[in-house]
Amino acid sequence: MVLSLRQCARVSSVLGLLTSLAWAGPAAPVLAIEQGSIQGVIRDGMQVFYNLPFAKPPIGELRWRVPQPADSWEGIRSAQEMGAACAQEQTPGWDRFPKGTSEDCLYLNVFVPEKRSATPLPVMVWIHGGSFRWGSAMDPAFDGQALTREGVILVTINYRLDRFGRFAHPALSVLQAGEPLGNYALMDQVAALKWVQKNILSFGGDPSNVTIFGCSAGGVSVDFLMASRKSMGLFSRAIAQSGSIVPEGERRLAKAVGMFPTLEEDGLKFATYFGLSDAVVNGDLQGDESTRHASTVVEKLRGLTAEQVLSYPQKDFSMQPIVDGDLIADDPARIFARGEQMRVPLMSGAATYEASLIRPYNLPLNLILGKVGMSAAQKAYGIDEPTQLKDVFFGDSLFLSTAYFLTAQMTRAGQPSYLYEYAYINEDQRGMNPGAYHCSETSRVFGTAWRGEQAKAQDIRMGEVLRGYWTRFAKTGNPNSDTAPDFWPANRFDQPYLLRLDTASQPVANPYPERMQLHLQRHPE
Repeated sequence: MVLSLRQCARVSSVLGLLTSLAWAGPAAPVLAIEQGSIQGVIRDGMQVFYNLPFAKPPIGELRWRVPQPADSWEGIRSAQEMGAACAQEQTPGWDRFPKGTSEDCLYLNVFVPEKRSATPLPVMVWIHGGSFRWGSAMDPAFDGQALTREGVILVTINYRLDRFGRFAHPALSVLQAGEPLGNYALMDQVAALKWVQKNILSFGGDPSNVTIFGCSAGGVSVDFLMASRKSMGLFSRAIAQSGSIVPEGERRLAKAVGMFPTLEEDGLKFATYFGLSDAVVNGDLQGDESTRHASTVVEKLRGLTAEQVLSYPQKDFSMQPIVDGDLIADDPARIFARGEQMRVPLMSGAATYEASLIRPYNLPLNLILGKVGMSAAQKAYGIDEPTQLKDVFFGDSLFLSTAYFLTAQMTRAGQPSYLYEYAYINEDQRGMNPGAYHCSETSRVFGTAWRGEQAKAQDIRMGEVLRGYWTRFAKTGNPNSDTAPDFWPANRFDQPYLLRLDTASQPVANPYPERMQLHLQRHPE
């Protein structure tokens, strides 16, 4: 019998899958999703499907373009191994990726309870942090074993990083007029959420009950997705852990804001560093000649290797999204203040030692205070010691005041919101840190090791408490339990509340009034 090319491809696919099953353990059932059939692996009480493409590889002509729908395939695709992290600088502490890094990285993982539910399960979509420059869904720290035991499906997503994820240049603006520009990391996140809407029912998930959550850059992403008009219908709840917006100071595509140059200007400096012409923006060329020149510049930009792009020495500490006029129409603070954000329940908060981010850099106090005078800060905080004042002020200015403002503004959208302060210090960190370090609640929520820290008995118990809050919120939009329905009050401007999460968690009415008022002056009313 002579096999056709398509039959040969199917046989090859099945043989490859059988070979992988020899070491991967019991096979999960074959599922049909939009692009084709997949088979994952059963382990630790879960069905796990790794490295599923949600968009075409953003390489070659698709570098710095809107993500395109992923291609379909014949036969059964093996989904038994993690894939690569998105291209990024190799940084100590982030070299945790079994398959390395690649510019071809728009993939996600799905973790499903092994025993299928009779009804569709709530879905939680994790957006990793790392200043939009590092990190990956492929980090073993984001394993779904603990969360799936709580009766949810977990999806972890990659998105483009560094200048692959946020970049603009006048030549790109000429050639791609009418397309969204600049916010490629955010576009990837939207594309992944659209994939979830189309496919999660095949895994037993409920597309009408999707919660996005993330910490640091992941929390920032949640805040921006809440402010994006392109997010409509893609999720029904949101959790921003140590998220942040920059009131009245965000980057824009083609307009300078305060001390921030336009993103196109940043792109020109980038191109100049690599010896590429900027005549297209200087007005030296017009019409068809300008288009031809822009095409040449873009071709050269896309001809740079991933290593060259990452080697550009001028880095922003966090390459967070910009106001591009499409995904993000305005400063997110103004969007929330007008009540134009997504009308879904929001939970947000910060840790007590967010200054763990800046402690290694020994930044001067006046830089952290910005336009706030020393006397005003000391009066609001009741702290004279410079290092302590700097640490607490930093955490408030970027993280806690953002969470306070955004959750309180949800009343304008007619939705409940919950504010927390994470104060629990991991057992190994006690006596070393003055508080809970940035995103330290993440390892407790996932029940995994983070950067070599092994959980002790009390850490494990704290994780159980947090997962209860996180998954109850994902299931119902309310983190409270039936046995304590009013323990965590919603946050409102007229009745401020936060829940201080610690070994003995407690609600706090009107938290830090002088401190919050000092920072809220920067936000629109």
